[in-house]
Amino acid sequence: MSTELENKIKEALKDVKPWQRVPTTVEGVFLVKTPANDNRETIMVEINPLNERGTSMKRKGLFLKSTSEFEGFESVFKNDRVMDLLDAIEAIAGGAKKKEIRAIEI
Repeated sequence: MSTELENKIKEALKDVKPWQRVPTTVEGVFLVKTPANDNRETIMVEINPLNERGTSMKRKGLFLKSTSEFEGFESVFKNDRVMDLLDAIEAIAGGAKKKEIRAIEI
């Protein structure tokens, strides 16, 4: 499986310019080829969830190039105190209310 996935990634990024985003079948996850360094290309995963309109939540997402980076961020994201901190910031800022966008019936 790993070799098959590696081949798919190499093929998908063969003609891609540096910093160009390539979508994956995982919503909000993109592959990004960075400029070559010492004749070695670096490939990163950009995590940038989509909003209710189907566009990226942020202009730039979270760029990762190793599982250890992912695991480090994962431990912070799973920390309940971070959620408490964000809740407090939302309360101070007046709250970030999710607005439901309804489809227009035509």
